Amino acid sequence: MNHIPWLTLLIVIPAGAAILLQLVPRRLTAVVKGLTIFATLAGAVIVTLLLLWMPGNKATNGPLPLHFQETHAWLPALNATYHLGIDGISAWLLALNAGVFLLGALAISRKTTDRLRFYCTLVLLTEAATTGVLLSIDLLLFYMFWEGMLVPLYVLLSNWGGDKRGPATLKFIVYTVAGSLLMLVAIIYLYIQSPSGSFDLESILAQPISSGSAFVIPLIHVTTFTPKELAFICFALAFAIKIPIVPLHTWLPDLYEACPPAVLVFFAGVVSKLGAYGFIRFALTLFPGEMEKYRFVLAAFAVLSIIYGALMALSERDLKRIVAYASISHLGFIALGIFSLTDNGINGAVIQIINHGIIISALFLIVGYVEARTGTRDLGELSGLERRMPWLYFFFLVATLAGLGMPGMNSFVGEFTIMLGAFQLNWVYAVLAGGGVVLAAWYMLRLHQGLMHDPPKPRTEGVHDLHLGEGMLLVPLVAMMIFIGLYPKPITDVSTGSVNTYVSLIQPAASNPGTQ
Repeated sequence: MNHIPWLTLLIVIPAGAAILLQLVPRRLTAVVKGLTIFATLAGAVIVTLLLLWMPGNKATNGPLPLHFQETHAWLPALNATYHLGIDGISAWLLALNAGVFLLGALAISRKTTDRLRFYCTLVLLTEAATTGVLLSIDLLLFYMFWEGMLVPLYVLLSNWGGDKRGPATLKFIVYTVAGSLLMLVAIIYLYIQSPSGSFDLESILAQPISSGSAFVIPLIHVTTFTPKELAFICFALAFAIKIPIVPLHTWLPDLYEACPPAVLVFFAGVVSKLGAYGFIRFALTLFPGEMEKYRFVLAAFAVLSIIYGALMALSERDLKRIVAYASISHLGFIALGIFSLTDNGINGAVIQIINHGIIISALFLIVGYVEARTGTRDLGELSGLERRMPWLYFFFLVATLAGLGMPGMNSFVGEFTIMLGAFQLNWVYAVLAGGGVVLAAWYMLRLHQGLMHDPPKPRTEGVHDLHLGEGMLLVPLVAMMIFIGLYPKPITDVSTGSVNTYVSLIQPAASNPGTQ
């Protein structure tokens, strides 16, 4: 078992399947979809095995609790390594990644998806890149996967979806590339300043980089940030754009509105979580002093995202935009948990990352089913679906209760734990975030009542209920909403040790900021 490169296989399998698809004739759509499902299923099986094996595997003696590490020479001239590893946090994100891509592959329609082989190729390449982001320990390798992810996403998003997909995709790419270039500058700075002269995260952590002296602007003699603080800001902007945090969020509603539902399953389900993961993996480790110094400012932006997203969800009529703004609000909770820099807050953020991926995937599938049957996403033209689609009503009811944070559902566990962390930071943040919970109940119940109750309207008169295949896609999502809500212990059992390690990096940095 120890000699098998499991982590490399997680990258190679979807990438290899994407190449293999080019040998399949385009007309054999069943074979194309079958191979795509097989590749995503194989990745999900491997991740499940790694999760089962993790409690019995001891981490190495390095500064991070990494498992199943693979280290090979990559670019010797730059001292860049092919270094992969997982911990208790990235392992669960890998599980989410594998699950949503498998769901996305199952949701592909062979009859309505144009250029199916090309579409499936892009989906598999995106999975390979997102997997690489979650596994990379070397900063340069991480950046390669982070940027490489944009290539298949750009082609995928610009070729499939609604009429506004072109401008929406362009806005997303411009935002993300701008943040990524800032992060690249910061990576180069860390490489140059590192005593080890390495891009490897553990090597840099073994010999911390000094903050340096603050810049002084000539003529006006105003003192600004230290070089390390500027590097932290570059990383933070890249990750904040990806989450996204208000006011860097404007690409998300437009893109989600233009995306087809099958793409949104994995795009909303995992891609937006990579920014949150970046804050935990890299910002907390490389910049613990800076995170401690700016935690209150960062938490304020997280609370702003919670409130703003909820208010915008209340003001929208388009189903996709309602769910998109609800997503921004929920992602604000994840960011608040991380920025609390507490065990409770970060543990809650990890739980909520998984929860949000499950809930948002279900909601976008349901929105897609409604639009396919009625030809509209306008909430004002939709009502009475309870009578016409009782199975959809059941699934949507569970997703609604989960989305508003009802006790016994998965989102309640994550939000409650995050609120504990927010209270430890400052009670004001917890109270303001609590306002977001009240607003979530408002917009989710408004959405549910608007779709399901009242007499049917012309758009909903002749609709039919879910097909068996459509219902089977929602069954595991709904089951996980209930299971995690009642028994979140498997997630915390794996993640808690890693969270404790990350939080422990903050204290020495706060007491000795000059060396961090």
